Amino acid sequence: MTASYLAQLQNNPGWFAINVLVPVLLPFAVIAAVATATGGWRLFVRMLKKSIDGGQLFWVALGMMAATGYDAFSAYQSRPHLRELIGWTLGSCVVGAFFSSIFIAVNTARTSQSQTVSTRVIWISVLVTIVMSYFYPLLHFTFSWC
Repeated sequence: MTASYLAQLQNNPGWFAINVLVPVLLPFAVIAAVATATGGWRLFVRMLKKSIDGGQLFWVALGMMAATGYDAFSAYQSRPHLRELIGWTLGSCVVGAFFSSIFIAVNTARTSQSQTVSTRVIWISVLVTIVMSYFYPLLHFTFSWC
């Protein structure tokens, strides 16, 4: 399974770059470029921390959950042998999107009231984004190529 997954990533680098690398890494690359051009690496570290301190990565994860859910929904009729996996995927995406939306709303409320967001929430946003960066391509290729 892992070899086939890595083969799919190698065979589809454009898809992976556009759907995973751009939303996850491009903002950090732009931050690095702006920070090094204007204030150096110390500013980069501050900007990097500030860019995720409100749980902003939940937005990236939410987008990947929506895309994964769309892939699963689209494959439901054409892949009857994967219906159980598709059902679990759709349910997981809906639940994940619901909780990510709650985190986004709570963090937005806290930030608007000049309160700090819990470090635990920031780490959850990082973890959810990493998990979705793995599972979105895995499920996309599973539903597309089986």
